[in-house]
Amino acid sequence: MAINLKGVWLCAKYQIEAFLAQGEGGAIINTSSWLAQGALAGSSIYSASKGALDAMIRALALEYGRQGIRINNICPGIIDTPMARSSGDVAAYQPFVEHTPMKRMGQPEDIGDVAVWLASDGARFITGQSILVDGGYTIGGLRWQ
Repeated sequence: MAINLKGVWLCAKYQIEAFLAQGEGGAIINTSSWLAQGALAGSSIYSASKGALDAMIRALALEYGRQGIRINNICPGIIDTPMARSSGDVAAYQPFVEHTPMKRMGQPEDIGDVAVWLASDGARFITGQSILVDGGYTIGGLRWQ
């Protein structure tokens, strides 16, 4: 909770203060998780912290929208990163891939592209959202073996 919620809250607090001082608004983009909207056995605390983060950004978006501050979350699914590969058993992710409509793990670029878009004027009317970037995993019903 200290990192996933309090740490993000403190960062947002100081970002908001800076945006208010500039008087021009801005965009805050956080990384949450697909587990904010789903769960796995053994993920209760992590899922709860990410769910709380999603709720927090909705409240902050309401509080600071009038000042032109947009606040959103990106909720990645399983992303093919060195951390994911550090488990030593990439085959462990195969059930996820099989259940994902796009039949692959996400790539870091999949997350980066969404972040760039959220920071752009193309997303100027989007705030308080937690955007799933999981290849459709959660729409098929949560399963993990």
